[in-house]
Amino acid sequence: MATKQTSHCYDKTRIVLYENDADVRQTIKSTLIRGTFSQTLATSSFKTAQSAIFNNEADMFVVDIDNEKDDLCTLMRKIRHHQIGDNPFPVSVALSNHSDFKHIRKAVNSGFDVLLLKPFSMTTFMARVHHLMYHRSPFSVNADYIGPDRRTKERNKAKQGSDKLITVPNPLAIMGSGKVSVALMNQSIQEAISQLNEQRVKANGEKASEIIEEMASRYMLNELDHIFVQNLEKLNFIGKDMNQRLKRSKFGHVAELSDTLSTVVSKVLRDPMNPASKDIELLQNLGKAIDRAFQANEGEIGVAQSISETVRAVA
Repeated sequence: MATKQTSHCYDKTRIVLYENDADVRQTIKSTLIRGTFSQTLATSSFKTAQSAIFNNEADMFVVDIDNEKDDLCTLMRKIRHHQIGDNPFPVSVALSNHSDFKHIRKAVNSGFDVLLLKPFSMTTFMARVHHLMYHRSPFSVNADYIGPDRRTKERNKAKQGSDKLITVPNPLAIMGSGKVSVALMNQSIQEAISQLNEQRVKANGEKASEIIEEMASRYMLNELDHIFVQNLEKLNFIGKDMNQRLKRSKFGHVAELSDTLSTVVSKVLRDPMNPASKDIELLQNLGKAIDRAFQANEGEIGVAQSISETVRAVA
């Protein structure tokens, strides 16, 4: 007796396809529809694709990045960093004709799940779609990057304890199963966002301490150059990112310190080549206080808040 084959229907999975080449666009759309991905929006309009992504109408989006590389890579990075949209975890595939290293690195570092170089067969394309559905990489979260982990198992072991990997919702798989509603998927997304925020603010705290110590060293050596200014700008970005995420995490008691950090950094940025020694010292104290606050258990939170009040009074 023949074994009955399990059939899958992915008609609840929402896909946005942005491709300028009409023939390629139609070929991919037809292939997806034959694969029962009937909710496929295929367009050559960047604004149409962007609107669908902004409105959380894409479980997976497939985009040609060649014409709007900077815009699309920035869009992808902002999605992963939860700066736009309600879902930082849509499955994403970038398409490109260009194989130069800088081009590929920019797409990969922005957080796309996969980059497919043209030309490719539809067999290869669908194989990658199904691989993403069932074998999506966990996300790496650190102060510089949020997105699919690119490291080998060996490199992951070597980096253990530095930036932890988190398993994020896979909208392609969830909606493809046909067993979960959009409401339930959104609930799992919110739970994962909380986990992402906690990992991100901890990574930000560690990075801020590193930058502050480097800045203090350069200040002591009178090396007030473009690197010093770049570090200030990085610290400014980290402070703002922490401020946005801390109140949504279990580390709310660090928020006042982070807010003070941003205030001091903004002050130094007004005249970065002539920082006051007291501001550099204050930044060092803030870095140490933030480190201690992240490590505080429930019984030590009061101590962390006391440190925060003392530092704020000095600022």
